[in-house]
Amino acid sequence: MAAVDVSPGAAFGSAFGLGGRAAQLRTRLAGRLKLGLHVTLTRYGLCRDLAEPLQTPKAKIPIVVRRLEERDLAPLFTLAPDKASLEEQLEVAWRRAFIEKGAQRGYVAIDARNGTPCYVQWLFGAVDNEFDEHVGGFPVLERHQALLENAYTPPAYRGLGIMSEAMALIAGHAAWISAREVLTFVDQYNVASLKGCQRAGFYPRLLHHRTRFAFGTITHDSFEDLPAGDPRRTARF
Repeated sequence: MAAVDVSPGAAFGSAFGLGGRAAQLRTRLAGRLKLGLHVTLTRYGLCRDLAEPLQTPKAKIPIVVRRLEERDLAPLFTLAPDKASLEEQLEVAWRRAFIEKGAQRGYVAIDARNGTPCYVQWLFGAVDNEFDEHVGGFPVLERHQALLENAYTPPAYRGLGIMSEAMALIAGHAAWISAREVLTFVDQYNVASLKGCQRAGFYPRLLHHRTRFAFGTITHDSFEDLPAGDPRRTARF
């Protein structure tokens, strides 16, 4: 199977078809309306120094990590429409749109017991700054930095500690693009994900402030470095 980043638009279309695309557009519209006229959010920017030793956390099931392939899309992103909440549909629609826009270097965790994809996340380097700027919401990466983003675990695999092990393993691949540290961003109120990131060796480094107006059509992003000595840099979630 070809990796998704070889031809993301084609891979998306073949995996989901026109019916899936129409449903995705409806979900995106619902998401826009949900944003309303004005919304603000703050995310922690967490960082892992790849030079620091880390004992890789273990999930409750055996997993292996490899590059994302076209065959992984359907098992990762197919939801039962009569059971999935709007929030869940938005989560999936955003990842599908991310692929359509040309996201490169996706990685998946595979359930080693049966070969099922059970987690996905994308790894970016400074070479991807143009794409990251197009998507919005991320800082400009320096040459020694990488970014891990858009983690998603299908509902059937949640609560098994997959995120922490998968993140730790995928972050290790950043060394292949000459990165020495890896960033990731998590909403300040998403305590479960913040805890998972810390188990994978990530600690607060900066804050991302985002303001959206007019149903998300106008967006303003700013990034605030947490100074040395700031207690938030050593916070435990």
